[in-house]
Amino acid sequence: MNNLPFSSIGPYSDSFTSTTVLSRMIEGIGFRFYWATEGLRQIDLDYKPCEDGRSSYENIEHISMLTDAISDAFEGRIYDFSNQKSGFEDYRKNTLNNLDAIFKALKENSDLSKVSVRLNMNGEEVVTPFWNLINGPFSDIIYHTGQVVAFRRISGNPINPGVNVFLGQVMS
Repeated sequence: MNNLPFSSIGPYSDSFTSTTVLSRMIEGIGFRFYWATEGLRQIDLDYKPCEDGRSSYENIEHISMLTDAISDAFEGRIYDFSNQKSGFEDYRKNTLNNLDAIFKALKENSDLSKVSVRLNMNGEEVVTPFWNLINGPFSDIIYHTGQVVAFRRISGNPINPGVNVFLGQVMS
């Protein structure tokens, strides 16, 4: 899948604001997810550590849905937990494109107090402030991306050894 965002991270901002810090966090999440999911094989996608645990594929599906919820919050939409996508490539593309759209939205709207999470929970609208995105979906994406990295290592397909998450680049 060529032309997907976050194969590397661009230069950092010279200023420290809530939006520049969050933007960099999104770049880091996108970079980690990009390389965690690059070159996965079916055996990697199917791997799960125990019978009642999630497989890598199920984690990727979940991450995609989390980015849908974040994207909906930034667009002012109610997230309804429906899943219109299917297949690993669709989930991967959706996740990276959602993160890219959120990254770009931050450049246009720096007032995070206007971003709220609106969820349709069994027909009832639940509204929470932006803060819940940090301890909820953003943190959950990092958590589950780490699981994908660990699971693919266990299934014999570790990430590219040149990936340097500290620098946000792939080293030769």
